[in-house]
Amino acid sequence: MAKVQPANPKTEELLEKTKSESGKKHLVEERTYEFYNLEEPGLAVKFAYGPTNNPKRYNFWHGQKVTCPVEVAEHVERSQTPLWSWRPDGMGSLTKQLTGWKPRFQMREVRA
Repeated sequence: MAKVQPANPKTEELLEKTKSESGKKHLVEERTYEFYNLEEPGLAVKFAYGPTNNPKRYNFWHGQKVTCPVEVAEHVERSQTPLWSWRPDGMGSLTKQLTGWKPRFQMREVRA
């Protein structure tokens, strides 16, 4: 029987490190987006993002083209509002049920 070589732990660590570094490079990469405020069109959104001791402040206007890291754009797009509805529960009263999620903002990547 042929002996199966165990995986080299150093090689596995190197691959894992490379994956995380390339993922981190992707998230830090700056791209140009067009910002849309779907919740309140026409209004600006102000927020801080980053470490608590030194956050970077962002101010996005509806329809504005902004350059920001991919990580920030993904954070903005993850902001959602729950949609609730009142449904009969079979006992003569109504109960509140979550029916879905509504996105608050949209970041469309601008490609030249």
